[in-house]
Amino acid sequence: MEKVKLMDSGMIEFPKNVCDKFKLKKGMEFGLFFDSETIYLKRVYKSLKDMTFSEVASPFRKMAKKEKLKIDDVAEEIKKYRKKG
Repeated sequence: MEKVKLMDSGMIEFPKNVCDKFKLKKGMEFGLFFDSETIYLKRVYKSLKDMTFSEVASPFRKMAKKEKLKIDDVAEEIKKYRKKG
């Protein structure tokens, strides 16, 4: 069992190894559920409509950079896709 610390402000501090394991980042949101003696946290995922274009595009930009894609490569794929439709 991992321990968390309740700060004076009422915030909870997670241990680094828990943040790393679950890829927790500052600003992530959680639903809070509880019964008589147990508190549960569940990750809340944003809907695409609530995200900025930059947030949506970020993973694709990272993949493109990793694969060393160029703007021309992307433009060519878009053309191919549009021809199929």
